[in-house]
Amino acid sequence: MARFAIWLACAIALLASSTSFAAIVEHSFNVENFVATKLCREQEITAVNGGLPGPTIGVKEGDTLVVHVFNKSPYGITIHWYMNY
Repeated sequence: MARFAIWLACAIALLASSTSFAAIVEHSFNVENFVATKLCREQEITAVNGGLPGPTIGVKEGDTLVVHVFNKSPYGITIHWYMNY
């Protein structure tokens, strides 16, 4: 019985340690137009959170990623995800 109790305690500790490091990572993307000036020329561009390229998201394997996208531009949008290993 003592061996089973030790085995059960180890199994529970292993299970708890494998899930305790997973996180829920949440971001909000505000997509909107703004005027950018490059080389003395103004141009309206669509950007995420006021920047181009868009923000970098850092997550680890096992994390849950939630991205809220608010499209405030007059255009339909598509977001392309790129992974950097």
